[in-house]
Amino acid sequence: MQKRTSPLTPPPLGVEPMSRAILFEGLFVLGLPRNEAFEAELREAGFDRDDLVPQYPLSLFRRCLDIACKHFYPGLTVEEGRRRLGQQFAQGFSQTVLGRVVSVNLPLLGPARFLKKFPEHLRFDSSPIVVNAVEIHERGYRMEFRTGVGLSPHFLRGLLEEGLRMTKVTPTIRVTQSSPISFDLHITW
Repeated sequence: MQKRTSPLTPPPLGVEPMSRAILFEGLFVLGLPRNEAFEAELREAGFDRDDLVPQYPLSLFRRCLDIACKHFYPGLTVEEGRRRLGQQFAQGFSQTVLGRVVSVNLPLLGPARFLKKFPEHLRFDSSPIVVNAVEIHERGYRMEFRTGVGLSPHFLRGLLEEGLRMTKVTPTIRVTQSSPISFDLHITW
């Protein structure tokens, strides 16, 4: 009989949570401009934008976010830099084959249905993540993120801001972090 684990159970020791290459492609290949010093530092960290592989450790994505903040948003707080990178990811993702299919339908979907479907689209493969969309009122949601890894709430805030703009609304998003691996995004429009 197999032991059942909670969705928030971290992977076994020595097993690194992995992410699909599209996460890297959306931001570091299509979402950000070419920059020789930035790309050299990414390669040193373990990511070469000119040689994509099918998946990467999620910890590498976090390191690459830090590198991108340093190069593109040196005068901003880490939180604001990551929020802007989340916005740039959404823009870059919309240029991928999958992203074109998703983004063309966003205006038809509308903000409420976009938020309800968002947990289905946010899959980081082997990382334990649970996202719950809770409708608070007609134009307000709380997105609950419970993870076994350190996701950036500010990156996800930027991603959702840009995604909601594609549905033709102007959102306001507030972050409430209750632990390093648990946070909520409060969204109104």
